[in-house]
Amino acid sequence: MKIANVVLNDFTRDNRVLKTALSLAEVGHEVTVVALHGNHLPRVEHHLAGFRIERVHAYVPALRILAFFKWAEFAFRIVLTYRKVDVWHCNDAEAFGMGLLAKWSRPRLKLVYDCHEFESERNGKPAWLSKAVQRMESRHIHKAEEVIVVSPSIQAAYESRYADRGMRRISLVRNVPGARSGSSTAHHPLRKNLGLKEDDFVAIYQGALTINRGIETLLAMAPRLTGGRIHLVFMGYGLLEPEVMEAVKGSPNVHFQPAVPYEAVLDYTADADVGLVSVKPVCLSYLYCLPNKLFESIQAGIPVLVNNLPDCVELIEQFGIGARVVNDTPEGWYDALNEAEGKSPAWKVQAIGRIREAQASLNWENESRRLTAIYDRLKANENLNLE
Repeated sequence: MKIANVVLNDFTRDNRVLKTALSLAEVGHEVTVVALHGNHLPRVEHHLAGFRIERVHAYVPALRILAFFKWAEFAFRIVLTYRKVDVWHCNDAEAFGMGLLAKWSRPRLKLVYDCHEFESERNGKPAWLSKAVQRMESRHIHKAEEVIVVSPSIQAAYESRYADRGMRRISLVRNVPGARSGSSTAHHPLRKNLGLKEDDFVAIYQGALTINRGIETLLAMAPRLTGGRIHLVFMGYGLLEPEVMEAVKGSPNVHFQPAVPYEAVLDYTADADVGLVSVKPVCLSYLYCLPNKLFESIQAGIPVLVNNLPDCVELIEQFGIGARVVNDTPEGWYDALNEAEGKSPAWKVQAIGRIREAQASLNWENESRRLTAIYDRLKANENLNLE
């Protein structure tokens, strides 16, 4: 099948879209990732895995006051160019909105709506936009052949909201990394980069350094670590990087590791003693999340501390690979880290067997089968219609 894998970013860091394209190309589909063109990026790329990347340029200036007109230009150009493929794989609500326009212009087009979050309940979205997304989903979600979600709680919420709106089928495809092959942990890339000793207890936060991910809480805790064996590492990039750097200057126990290439993330993470999932449940999308960093810690082979996020807690308790931080405050995180450090290194060693069980289950090689099964169903239905 000819698939347009549509994403409204420049496709330089979107690993879920990359994994989707790789998996679909691997089973024989003709995949084009349709992204937005940015400065210094090629308009067209040919990925070694056999899919194309095509970036669409808009001429409307990137000014806040012109945001709607820029989106409208992108929509017009993308719909006009890619409306004749077999399937649009719509990543997030904005791409689904464009997909609906494309399907209106060509009713035979099939839509797969891949919700990377609880789309109408996302962090930082203005109320009017959240309401508009929910209205769009309520009225048009039945036009998607399949809906994909990333956590069991989001799946339950979509079923509750839209089952009576004609939603055809929903599938859970979690955003997990590929199984880790080999290990360079013996080289200690993280500890060497940051000057950490082998017997330091390293807690790592990795991912976007942005609001409502618990970074502010961890930074407020950081002064308590000074002089102890616990070291707090932030690995990533984003809005709160200046605040992280201030904390690094103020405490020898706080460290910053710039984002590393995706293929190196697990090796750096494996060099820590515990991963931190500190997302603030300020919206339903965050409350119900199963973030990348949770699965990356698991594939890296380290236990995880998580706050009160139901799907995260259920997963670590199911496999016995971490602990819940009951009190989501600087004091609560400090106490949880102290308890984990007090059990180290035995905690990490004792968890290895259970982590390996989790690794064998929670990897993209397994999860992608749910994705490719969706397209097997679409292909089968297309063949039936041709008979």
